[in-house]
Amino acid sequence: MFQVPVQLRAKRSMYSASGGNLGRDLWSWSQSTFYYGCSNASKTFQTADIKTLPDRYLLIATSGGLNQQRTGIIDAVVAAYILNATLVIPRLDQQSYWKDTSCFAEIFDVNWFISYLSRDVEIIKELPPKGGKAWIPRTIRVPRKCDPTCYETRVLPVLNRTQAVELTKFDYRLSNRLDTELQKLRCRVNYHALRFTDPILKMGKLLVERMKMKAKHFIALHLRFEPDMLAFSGCYYGGGDKERAELGAIRKRWKTLHASNPEKVRRNGKCPLTPEEVGLMLRALGFGSDVHLYVASGDVYGGEESLAPLKRLFPNFHSKQTIATKEELAQFSSFSGRMAALDYIVCDETDVFIANNNGNMARMLAGRRRYFGHKPTIRPNAKKLYKLFLDRNNMTWEEFSSRVRTYQIGFMGEPNEMKPGKGEFHENPDSCLCQAKGIETIEEKNRKDAVEMSDEYQSIEDPDWIDVDYLYKIEEFMSD
Repeated sequence: MFQVPVQLRAKRSMYSASGGNLGRDLWSWSQSTFYYGCSNASKTFQTADIKTLPDRYLLIATSGGLNQQRTGIIDAVVAAYILNATLVIPRLDQQSYWKDTSCFAEIFDVNWFISYLSRDVEIIKELPPKGGKAWIPRTIRVPRKCDPTCYETRVLPVLNRTQAVELTKFDYRLSNRLDTELQKLRCRVNYHALRFTDPILKMGKLLVERMKMKAKHFIALHLRFEPDMLAFSGCYYGGGDKERAELGAIRKRWKTLHASNPEKVRRNGKCPLTPEEVGLMLRALGFGSDVHLYVASGDVYGGEESLAPLKRLFPNFHSKQTIATKEELAQFSSFSGRMAALDYIVCDETDVFIANNNGNMARMLAGRRRYFGHKPTIRPNAKKLYKLFLDRNNMTWEEFSSRVRTYQIGFMGEPNEMKPGKGEFHENPDSCLCQAKGIETIEEKNRKDAVEMSDEYQSIEDPDWIDVDYLYKIEEFMSD
């Protein structure tokens, strides 16, 4: 009979299907300290004072939510380096669904950004006037995954002619695969130069401190079970005609999406787990009901009804809104990017991070946690777990939990889980990860299993909210 046991305390270790210890603590990995981030430039890397040409300016208009825009900012620095141009501080997206009016300097420490990268790329806060008049740059949109040759062919001739170019809708417009020096520049931007403003850092640190006051260890979960995510993915969760109508109305906003086959999408592992399924997975992995869970999420589809099973499994359920007062959050609450930054800080500092989809925030945090000491980041193996959840009432809890632990090998955030070059670079920054010599990590068999399992992982993308046709509030659809 399938029944979740009353397990009050988290186990210390994970066990295999045969009952043997898999050799990892639930809260850390014993040899993670032997891995470290390494992104310094080599001696042959040309510095900004040598490489930057005069009167050549690159402007960037980012796209999407906070973490999608973060990818654009990172790649903007590299693009400016490729083009020998001075970078003007990127313009954040204020027209997308969230209507966040924040500028770069209201989310990131702009002076630190300019100073830290001064040896790599010359950066200025605004485009200087030309002949005493405002300068209107030429706008261009480059294709996705544009490589250095693409920039030199498509952008450089225009830049040479006009001296100022703005690249629009700049998200994932730079190739995932670049030479090592450019990849290390990406890492310097992402992990060192992009620092949140002092008010955001202070509030984020306060949230982390309050979670650590509640327990020695805690989990942060990026639930990503909001209506937009479910509509974009084309998934179905058993809510009947009401769910189909609500999510279908939202999905129509993306005119390029084809008709969805929910069964096929879920079978291929491209649907986020439900809150209950996430809870069952965590309990099966050995996390007890006493564990404190911080949930980073917007408005969950189905509200409290959807969250109730997860809260029963983990009664110590927290969010920004439950551990901080309205007054403390007031300066952030009207700005989605700043609220997302607070969640980013807590999810970065947590002992274990759970990514329920492979969208922008999940990828960014997975890479960052690899770079700074390989802190555990658990990704559900949704393709395998899908069948298991369907059949769970036909097995005992012991059999269910044993299979979960087996399926999750290769999805627990250990070093060498992903082959170099696999996945987005921001998720797997292999060019910037170094290992102490003479250290044997996972047993060869486990490493091989981990890589093979991770290769099966299906990416669950975040929706691209910048589509000009999508400027409505979800609530309008939900209330019809």
